[in-house]
Amino acid sequence: MLSERHHSGVYGIKVMIKKTRYLSQKERETARKYFFRFVSFNGISFSFLGNTTVYLLAILYGASNLQLGYISAATYITGGMLIFYPRLFQGKSNKNVGYIAWLLRGLVCLGYLLLPMLSGASAVWVILITYTLFCITRTIGVAIQQSIRKMISTSRTRGEVIMTSSTRFNTIAMISRFFSYMLTSFNYLSELTGILTLQFIGIIANTFASINLRKMPNREIVDYQPGQNMVRILKDTFKKKRERTILLLRWSAICIEIMGAMTIPFLRQYAGFSASQIFMYTLIITVASIVAALIIRPFADRMGSRPFILPAGITAGLLYLTWMTISPDRSPEFFFILGFLTVFVQNILSLLTARLFVQSIPEEGSVSYTSMDIVVTSFLALLLGIAAGGLADLSSAGFNLPILNVYGLTFTLALIICIFITVVASGFYEKGSATMKKTWTMLLSIEHMRTFRDISMLSSGKSNHKRKTLILSLAYTGSSLANEEMRQMFLNPVSSEKSDIMKTLFERKRPELIPDLIREAMEKHSLYRHEAIFALGAYPSPEVEEALIHLFDDEDSLTASNAAKSLGRIGHTASLEKIYDRYIKGKRGNITRDLNYVIALHNMAPEGKWLESLFSAEISALGKCYEQSLYTLFSRQKDMNPPLGWIYQMNNMEYGEGIHILLDETREMEIFFQAQSHLYSSYNSKDYAAIWSWCQKSLNNVENLSKAATPIVRSILQFDPHSGNPSNSIAVLYYTYQILSEGGAL
Repeated sequence: MLSERHHSGVYGIKVMIKKTRYLSQKERETARKYFFRFVSFNGISFSFLGNTTVYLLAILYGASNLQLGYISAATYITGGMLIFYPRLFQGKSNKNVGYIAWLLRGLVCLGYLLLPMLSGASAVWVILITYTLFCITRTIGVAIQQSIRKMISTSRTRGEVIMTSSTRFNTIAMISRFFSYMLTSFNYLSELTGILTLQFIGIIANTFASINLRKMPNREIVDYQPGQNMVRILKDTFKKKRERTILLLRWSAICIEIMGAMTIPFLRQYAGFSASQIFMYTLIITVASIVAALIIRPFADRMGSRPFILPAGITAGLLYLTWMTISPDRSPEFFFILGFLTVFVQNILSLLTARLFVQSIPEEGSVSYTSMDIVVTSFLALLLGIAAGGLADLSSAGFNLPILNVYGLTFTLALIICIFITVVASGFYEKGSATMKKTWTMLLSIEHMRTFRDISMLSSGKSNHKRKTLILSLAYTGSSLANEEMRQMFLNPVSSEKSDIMKTLFERKRPELIPDLIREAMEKHSLYRHEAIFALGAYPSPEVEEALIHLFDDEDSLTASNAAKSLGRIGHTASLEKIYDRYIKGKRGNITRDLNYVIALHNMAPEGKWLESLFSAEISALGKCYEQSLYTLFSRQKDMNPPLGWIYQMNNMEYGEGIHILLDETREMEIFFQAQSHLYSSYNSKDYAAIWSWCQKSLNNVENLSKAATPIVRSILQFDPHSGNPSNSIAVLYYTYQILSEGGAL
């Protein structure tokens, strides 16, 4: 019975695993796909349904500055409705609530179709009521979007998701606003007809946005915990310094956006912009938003928000100082440039504070928290909208300072907010963010910026070839930014980039990474242990020497030989006899291990007795590949020419070609020139003993041998000619030529 139950459990019963509200990686990828589509359609719909077209409609029907100020802040004012949101939709699916709200957002805009039948104040009130309903439904959807952004991202990708969605939204909005500019430029269309046409297109695009929102994977529900009203959430949040500062920065950035929107009525009413020029202005500031997102995106997740908020706040203040005093009769081009710079800085502030805010959203009660944020924003927006419009009316009535323009008092309020942002940001600490000095040192250095670009491309690159190219660029840069990126790579247990980086550290020295290399080398089971030991050979220091001496006694012979090689390279000689004993007395055959010892011995004792074993019957017995590798390596260590490796290469391609090339190189010496025919025929007839005998005879009569040449000559003279073969015969002839051509030196 037990076996039957077990059998059915394995083959007959489908086990259902209950999932949490969090999405899997695959679900997050799917959700991001539909979310970015939603953002794209929203870019179209908001361009045609948002405050720019509403401004133009209101101005067309004679709205006052106070009413225009309300329109500027309406998207935030209506957030006050979210007080009832958590209780009203408790337990409902986040996705479904957002879908219905977004669908209604578009449908309420059908109210604008009443405008051709109205005029004056009644038309303005229809515009205000319709836009208010639009903003109310939009606010519900925005509250959902904040939790969606957190749901579809992780802490590692949150900044990227926010910046990417902003870039998509603004790119589509830019195209939409260009279309708006073209449509309103046609003389055969009245301004009202053109704007209402845009509204109708916006309703259609808004419907498609809603559909994509509904397709997103989602298990989140609207959660409301009794006793957690907005006031309590706000009080609890303000008790925490970090969260309090983030909210103050976020709300201030939103206030700056509200004040920035007042530039549109200023340009329309006092600078004399036409409807098409207004759309061109909105097109330009949309480009500014896109550029800001593209520029700040690579930096936000890696360097944090704080290093950029402070200078952005100061810059925004200077720009609003210009708006306060500028004359309305300046050229449109000047206003286009000023608007671009203003929105560029505003969007940087908005994106950076949004990133901080999304990170601060709690796991539990996320919708209530975001609702609290929007409610507070709505009250601030109401006060700011009334103040902005009221100050503009006050200025128009003649209550203004001589140096200020007609909107000077309104923009003075924006300047005060910028000063507040600067003060708050100066005392804000963000965990993991770069210091101001490090950030701006990087931004003002072309080399640092190039390195940062490579790091960003490496994070997103998938092509192995491209990644290797970026790794090499990163490895050889002089920027200190590369050190931190390499440290992070070292922490990855299995990474091909890790191996490539360690190899480059031998040539491009970075002493700051010595502790990381030592840690990797001392880890017995590290996949890249040998690469780390190899790299340590470029860093002569007491801590490196101590680590390598310890590794030289490792039970793994390959690790020990690698350590010996690096010890030789850093100038260590105390272990010479121990290395010599291991090389001479140890069992030969592992080419990597043996060549490591050869390199170590060459660096420690280039004229040592170990060279007497260069030619031996034991080495010959190990075969062609072993012999050629050993003799080629030694010739490279001595920097001999022509390259022995090339001679072997040609001889391996065609028997006899290598000896032919070698004899051609030796013709300047009479002793070789006279024996050329004999040596060539001996090799072709495979009489290797004859070649060995000739070399031994030629070297036997050499006087004044150098210390380096003496042990090699002794090795050649002691070798049994009958043990000659194709590889060692070329080698002995090659070394004989090197010694004789230098008059007994080497």
